[in-house]
This record gives sequence, C-alpha cells and structure tokens, in this order.
Amino acid sequence: MNYQDDPKINRRLEELEAEVNPNAPINPTPSNLNSSLKTLYGQLMARFKRLPKAGQIAVASVGVIAGLALLKTLVELISLAISLAVVGVIVYIGYQVFKSSQKPKI
Repeated sequence: MNYQDDPKINRRLEELEAEVNPNAPINPTPSNLNSSLKTLYGQLMARFKRLPKAGQIAVASVGVIAGLALLKTLVELISLAISLAVVGVIVYIGYQVFKSSQKPKI
C-alpha cells in the first residue's frame, strides 16, 4: 500500500504540521474539503472495483435498499407534516366556529 494514500498517515501528518505551524488554519478550506471528498470518492470507487462481481452486486443491492429506505422515510415525514397541517386547519376551523357560537347576542 502506498503510504501517501493512507488516511491515518495523512491525518497524523496534518496534526504534526499544525503543531509546527500553529498559525495555519485549523478548519479546511472549501477547496481542500472538496479535494478530500474527491479523493475519498476515488478511494471508495477503487475499493469497489477491486471487489469480485458478487461483492459488487451485494454492495450495490445494499446501497439501493438503503436508498429506498431513506426515500420511504422522507415520504413518510412529508406525509406526516401534511397530515398535521390538515388536522391543525380542522382544529382551527372548529375553534373559530365554537368561538363564534359563544358570542352573546345583543
């Protein structure tokens, strides 16, 4: 394994650089974050491509199932929000009708 691709070594190197140069920004800049996400994606794709076909199919299947479960949860949350809004409107209308029927007639 190439030592430059090892995330633990890279993280330790960044920690040592931060100790040596305390004036350096601690938070990564957006361009550094973007490049680190690209390298992470590249590492994941390389690892995925090294899997046997059965492993690739299994990982893809689990990914699809997880994605569908997440989508189902999102749809249920939206449905819940709509249901609560409808119930709120019905309760408000009922309150207004009840309040108007309680007014004393002069």
